[in-house]
Amino acid sequence: MRKLYLVWVVLDLCLLTAGILSIVSSIVLASSRHLIVSLVFDLFDSRIGISLGALYVLACVLSVPAILQPKERPLLLKALNVILVALALVTLGFGTMIWVFSLNQLQNLSNIWAHLDLQRQRSIQDTFFCCGYWNSTQAGQLRITEGFCADTTNSVGCVGIITSAKPPGSDYTLENVFSSVYGFELVIGLFFLTTVCIIKEHEVQVRFARIDRKRGGGFI
Repeated sequence: MRKLYLVWVVLDLCLLTAGILSIVSSIVLASSRHLIVSLVFDLFDSRIGISLGALYVLACVLSVPAILQPKERPLLLKALNVILVALALVTLGFGTMIWVFSLNQLQNLSNIWAHLDLQRQRSIQDTFFCCGYWNSTQAGQLRITEGFCADTTNSVGCVGIITSAKPPGSDYTLENVFSSVYGFELVIGLFFLTTVCIIKEHEVQVRFARIDRKRGGGFI
């Protein structure tokens, strides 16, 4: 039983860590001045990640009185598991949203580029020596021909650098984000199962204690 409690505490701390990481990462990504990172997260509201992290932390806070309550009263532990199920569903939905976005990121980022202000487009073009999203034609979403793109022979589009699998490309960034979110999902699932095991162990101990009292013995 002690080992089960130890596993439960470790998973509780893992969930707390996940909550802190989610909050900090969301704030950092939202305030990032990197041209490509800020472009990728134009579509996602940082408050989603912050709210998710806050819910993780709240679940950890509620877990303390839940585990300290008498074994005869499993109400708080059961309530904790209901919260964990809700968290798992929200986390799965958020992770899947980012994953689905990443599957069609070329077109999704093309749509973002089309609505991007010209100054930011020029900054990306001048910084990464590329022109337009697809290429240096109007059809390739070239909207500003100043700076590096004043020379129209620079035909390489920015799509390659924006969606690169190397940092800070969108493929790299999005893969790390949804992988982390699915990792949080694993922690929640294990925490839920461990809490179920503790509830069952408490029920067994309470049942044997009642039987022992009826027999007039001392329950160990």
